Amino acid sequence: MKSEVKVALTILVAVFVAFIGYRFMADVPLFTQTYQVYAEFDRVDGIIPGSSVSMQGVKIGTVNDVTFQPNDSVRVGFSLNMSGQLPAESVAFIRSISILEKGVEIERGRSATMLESGSRIKGIYDEGIMGTIEELGAQAAPNIAKSTESLSSLLEQIDQMMLDGGRRDIEESLTGLNRTINQVEDLFRSKNDEIRDAISSLRNTLQNVEDLTDEQKERIDSIMESLENTGKEFEELAADMNRATSTLNNVLEKIDSGEGSLGMLVNDPSLYNNLDSLSYNLSRLVKDLNENPRHFLKHLRLIEIF
Repeated sequence: MKSEVKVALTILVAVFVAFIGYRFMADVPLFTQTYQVYAEFDRVDGIIPGSSVSMQGVKIGTVNDVTFQPNDSVRVGFSLNMSGQLPAESVAFIRSISILEKGVEIERGRSATMLESGSRIKGIYDEGIMGTIEELGAQAAPNIAKSTESLSSLLEQIDQMMLDGGRRDIEESLTGLNRTINQVEDLFRSKNDEIRDAISSLRNTLQNVEDLTDEQKERIDSIMESLENTGKEFEELAADMNRATSTLNNVLEKIDSGEGSLGMLVNDPSLYNNLDSLSYNLSRLVKDLNENPRHFLKHLRLIEIF
């Protein structure tokens, strides 16, 4: 074999190995055509060529290139190893996939239209929890600064008070507090026997109450049983009173509606007028009889009377 042929074969093998190595290092299938899409972002912190692209937690490709655009955006191209195409309205998010690594996550759109290879999808940079912490820190920074200033002012006032004699006042207060504690200890020490006797008396009293309760248990049970019986009798009496009240209400309703003689007497004014007239006539008759009995007896004979 000639030297030229050997060189040519070596070059071809080197190119083939380089092609395979590039495809392997770029995580691109060796002999299949990949699906290419790209997105534009305002910022792409942590994204470099070779960063992973995933969808629903499954790695489907890698980042091919990251380039600046004239409108100050950053264009990121993706090489996807997937069957089929992405629906329109799909979105690419740059998110943290670990503490130190970021990647691209694609969320499928719901459109029925599919994107051809080389199409553009919407890109969003998701700052994640670190961005939220940074935002909260920025919002809390003025309050922290004010709190620090207030704390510094308070410490300066305390320091000035200590220099102006506050230390002496604090020492005197602590001395007085110690004196009070010592007096309380002396009081308890002197009254220790009395406190012990009082506790013993209280314990004896409780024991006596417990013994009395045990002795009178049968009597207490009898009283409770009598109270329960009395309560039942009261319930029966209440039921009888309710029935009597119901009967009385029925009678009053009948009287009010004019049923019976008493109802007619109450509701018919003519009966009242007749009774009133009869009472008046009887009163006149009794009055005339008392005043002039001869008028009624002059036509009667003694024999007819007896």
